[in-house]
Amino acid sequence: MSRYFRPRLVLLFALSLFLAPVGAAAEDRAAIEKIVENYIRTHPEVVMEALQKYQDQQRLAQEEAAFQESVRDRVTVPLGDAPAFGPKDAPITLIEFSDFQCPYCARSFATVEGIVRKYKGKLRIVFKHNPLPFHAKARPAHKASIAAHRQGKFWPYREILMTRQGEWSAGDTPKLLNKYAAEAGLDLTRFAKDMADPKLDALIDADMAQGQKIGVQGTPTYVVNGALVRGARDADYFERVIAATKKK
Repeated sequence: MSRYFRPRLVLLFALSLFLAPVGAAAEDRAAIEKIVENYIRTHPEVVMEALQKYQDQQRLAQEEAAFQESVRDRVTVPLGDAPAFGPKDAPITLIEFSDFQCPYCARSFATVEGIVRKYKGKLRIVFKHNPLPFHAKARPAHKASIAAHRQGKFWPYREILMTRQGEWSAGDTPKLLNKYAAEAGLDLTRFAKDMADPKLDALIDADMAQGQKIGVQGTPTYVVNGALVRGARDADYFERVIAATKKK
């Protein structure tokens, strides 16, 4: 059976009801159905274009509903001692729940950095760890970033992990994480000691628990002034959320 059979059948039925007068004889209805069926067979592109347009409208409507819900039903995330950059009293707070091995997080990195630059002095970015279980090399990378944070170098280390994701996720990860620590100017002895600290895993688990509590289901997920932003969105979407939630 063609995958287009069911939509065509539904459309045929709908058009038949619309075109056939109420109380029309069975033979008249059959004739109209035949005309419609022949048109569908000879102009399938028209039908598929209409179906695609309908699906696009449904998708946009769902996205708009999700946007309005996120702006209306905002969430609260305790920041604690999470890595943060920007003024504490900034009118915009962007919290990032991320997985260093997630390709969508790496894809979104440049977009978020652009937003941070655009709203410099008006935005505070906060990082929360959310390594997904099926990314085997993510947790060591997150532990390394926490070790870097203990030496005040989280943000440059994060940039290395995001921009060189393909390298460390496919190579000798422990060796490369140590190499990146040297590039970031870390004390390697202290870095190695911190990497062995079980508290790092506890910090990661605490962030993940926070994420689950507010509805983080995947990465990347952002919280912009309390509004959830799911997925690798473009700059326009972030700016729309900021406009709708920015403190006056």
